Amino acid sequence: MFKFIHAADVHLDSPLRGLARYESAPAESIRDACRRAFENLVDLAIEEKAAFVLLAGDLYDGDWNDYSTGIFFSRQMGRLNDHNIRVFTAAGNHDAANRITKALENPPNVTMFSSSKAQTIKINDLMVAIHGQSFKEQQVYDNLAKDFPAAVTGFFNIGLLHTSLDGREGHANYAPCSKNDLISKGYQYWALGHIHSQEYVSEDPWIVFPGCIQGRHIRETGAKGCLLVTVDEVNTNPVIEMRSLDVLRWHLCAIDLTDVAEMREIWDITRKKIQASLKSAEGRPVAMRIRYQGSTKMVNQISANPEHFAHEVKARGAEIAGEDVWIEKVENLVTGKRDLSTGLSDDSSLGIMLREIIKTNDNPEDIYGLDDVLTELKQKLPVEAYSDDGGLILDDPDTIKHLIKEAKQMLISKLLVEEKP
Repeated sequence: MFKFIHAADVHLDSPLRGLARYESAPAESIRDACRRAFENLVDLAIEEKAAFVLLAGDLYDGDWNDYSTGIFFSRQMGRLNDHNIRVFTAAGNHDAANRITKALENPPNVTMFSSSKAQTIKINDLMVAIHGQSFKEQQVYDNLAKDFPAAVTGFFNIGLLHTSLDGREGHANYAPCSKNDLISKGYQYWALGHIHSQEYVSEDPWIVFPGCIQGRHIRETGAKGCLLVTVDEVNTNPVIEMRSLDVLRWHLCAIDLTDVAEMREIWDITRKKIQASLKSAEGRPVAMRIRYQGSTKMVNQISANPEHFAHEVKARGAEIAGEDVWIEKVENLVTGKRDLSTGLSDDSSLGIMLREIIKTNDNPEDIYGLDDVLTELKQKLPVEAYSDDGGLILDDPDTIKHLIKEAKQMLISKLLVEEKP
């Protein structure tokens, strides 16, 4: 029997440039979170006596500002080396963009797979064969999996690859391949990376995205960590356990205010939701976005002074949990009690406008001037807002369609808000 750890998308020292825009953001805690989560990974490997660790790409987050990132990584690898734990890694798109990494030698217990072609490394005492390939450059659109070698007979075969598989919303379509491409190789386990949410693509054989080890923004909510894999015999299905590593948890707290008639009710519901979010974080501090939605007569009181309302919400968060909760943003998506069907049947200018919005095509190509608007938007947004690791991919048609639908819904909601008396 032996154990190994499968992790991916560490993004050590991710810059998190957008934090400066947020008042009272715990910038230092969030900035150090990726390092502390990685330390937790190393602790877990030592505690579980793992035979080796697999890192399926994006260990780094592009070029380092200085060498401290590399020194930190080498120090953690030294801890693993003291316990005879080897590390196998395949460079992902962010690693390939790191010029400094290419000029440095890896620690002695770390093996980086070649980017020129897929290669196989055997661990004979464990009867394990690890097949992998790194990204040569940041944008790889070739199917790397098809050139992976066939399984080694009598060995436990692992494929290590950074890939979008057959495509995942919110992620660039790098090193695309099909599930059948992977299954056809005859491996017992595919250790994938690139997708920041955990996903079990297949259980026979195991094809798994472990997700990132630490959420870095509101698009990376919930528990984050790695997979601990236990192999009893070469030809049997391994046992997989998800282990949380994150030190700060992101949570989207949706609060339905349908039929709420008093401000007191809003604060009661908000308090309970915040408390529930803290409980689900299992003792970790929480970075939270609160989204109010639903149809309520309170819409005018909420919408009259959005800034004041947001401060009231944040004050209640601080009252409940102090520094253990940071409310990153308060979104107001509530609507009035006016019925949409009534509005659509109305012959007034409002009814005409609603019908025009509803019938507007969601296809970006059919909206005149949209390309110019998106180009201008991309110039104004900070780079992390449209990165390819979970941000807004403004060149992706599916992402743009989703944004168009959201904009239509928001506009309809605003039009249906009851007029102030």
